[in-house]
Amino acid sequence: MTQGAKISRHAVALASDSQGPHKLYSYQLRATYDCQCERMRLFIREANASQKALEKMAALFGKLTTVVAFRALIEAERLDSIPTQLAERIRGNRADFPFTGKKPTLLTNRQLIAGICLDALELLEDGPVPAGIFSLLRKVVPGRQMEITRLMIGLDRVRLLWARVLVGLTPQSQLAAPSVPRMQFAGITASDIAAMEIELAALSLEFLNAAERLGPWGLELVAARGYLNRLMDNAPIVRYLARSFPETLSEFQKLIDPTSCSLATTLTRWR
Repeated sequence: MTQGAKISRHAVALASDSQGPHKLYSYQLRATYDCQCERMRLFIREANASQKALEKMAALFGKLTTVVAFRALIEAERLDSIPTQLAERIRGNRADFPFTGKKPTLLTNRQLIAGICLDALELLEDGPVPAGIFSLLRKVVPGRQMEITRLMIGLDRVRLLWARVLVGLTPQSQLAAPSVPRMQFAGITASDIAAMEIELAALSLEFLNAAERLGPWGLELVAARGYLNRLMDNAPIVRYLARSFPETLSEFQKLIDPTSCSLATTLTRWR
């Protein structure tokens, strides 16, 4: 085994798990599928909301920074040090690329350890893994093992039932033994399974793309909101915005906290 292929004996023991999965019932498939798909949709909406908040903040600040009086004021108040990432976004150097529908790059060397993709094994190594997970992963090709692993970790659901559903809705071409007949579910037709398979594939792709971006967006948003909070805690700046750019002040208040007080309340605070 090469240096890059070395893994802990604990991970090897997990990979050698031979416990076979139990039967997946129709009601479990439906309930788990619906629940996890909704969680993915919520995650995607939150990621998109973060992106939109950053874009709006950059647009509002971009307009303000073209106003000589505003630039002079924030300099006088020693608040002219705009966070680097926000400044880059204002200049157009941090444009977010739209969702392309392309699969995120899976950096996997496809090497197998006891039938499990090494990269998937390393992702699972630091957390608890229920007995039987690896038996399920062996049913799909290495690339699909990585995708399933990332979905489980991304949703914080490294659970046997969720893994069964993901394997059960894996396209035939991504099964380790594609010639083996697919599992049948009472009350769920083949066309229903096909529709769920297509929906899950599209949703999983969008979720993984959002997951790749949410981390950087989140850090950028924390920095931008921190700077905005400092501006909103400065009486001269708030008075200036209330007098000259009341709509911008209202939008800033919403960006700080969508459930916070109205513009009227903010203005009252600084009278």
